[in-house]
Amino acid sequence: MDKRHQLSILDQWASQSGQVSRSTERLAEIAEWINWDPLYEIGRRIDKTGPQGGQPRKPVRWMIRGLFLQHLYQLSDPQLEDQLIDRLSFRRFAGLPLDQKVPDFSTFWRFREALAEQGLVEELFTQITRQLEDKGLILKRGTVVDATIIESANRPLSDEKRQELAEDPSVQIDTDADATQKGGTHYFGYKGHIGVDVGSKLIRQVSFTKASPHDSTQIEKLLSGDERALFGDKAYPSKDFKIQCREERIYYGILEKAYRNTPLSDSQKARNERNRRVRRYVEHPFGAIKQRYGMGLAKAKTKLRNKARFIMS
Repeated sequence: MDKRHQLSILDQWASQSGQVSRSTERLAEIAEWINWDPLYEIGRRIDKTGPQGGQPRKPVRWMIRGLFLQHLYQLSDPQLEDQLIDRLSFRRFAGLPLDQKVPDFSTFWRFREALAEQGLVEELFTQITRQLEDKGLILKRGTVVDATIIESANRPLSDEKRQELAEDPSVQIDTDADATQKGGTHYFGYKGHIGVDVGSKLIRQVSFTKASPHDSTQIEKLLSGDERALFGDKAYPSKDFKIQCREERIYYGILEKAYRNTPLSDSQKARNERNRRVRRYVEHPFGAIKQRYGMGLAKAKTKLRNKARFIMS
């Protein structure tokens, strides 16, 4: 075993008081619950030196668990470095002995960037979802699909400015985001799409797009294929999809939409109200993503980086 994973004498001494903080208890539960080895294997796929050699990466255990800490506590890269230096519970969770130097914030940044660029953030999400399923936490009664607008921290760009940036790019300006309109209000940014397991409220599938694509374009990406029911708001109705669900004996719980000169019947309104109660399951995950995990704004300057932040939330 790498000595950097072992407890030092300092760690053993620091554990003698018998006092355990709430943070320590919470992190210990997470550490015990997750099977980390498959996640480390994913991380090791970028754990190599460059073609010219050089300084190898820090232990992948530190890096993967460090990213978990970062998103659990909404930390910037410098804040993650500082907290790992100052907080014993964070060091224990990351497996970082007291006699080892904490990696600097740029090391975590480069690791996260490499995961995003190689599409490995999605693989981490899939692996964790599979573990949830193996533990019987995903109920598979049905899926609720929905999307939320995540506004860019940047201001909207004019066509002239986009052309200028195409010729002279700037890493400080988000050129991937675009605009959409909802309820008469204009937004500039992205959309995060999720498929949530009915009952458990656990996210099974995710998609991340610019703001302009219609919600319904992502519906097939949000299904897992084992649903017994499908729920969603009025952005998703489709006659063809409704027929397909009936043929496959999947309950179609997408809210009915009224059209000009074709109002909803009383029975359709009652059905909508029943399905709306189930559709609300999706509001809790979105609330956590935006409020608890800091994804209320798309702060990164590219779609790739914002997508990685959304998935890891």
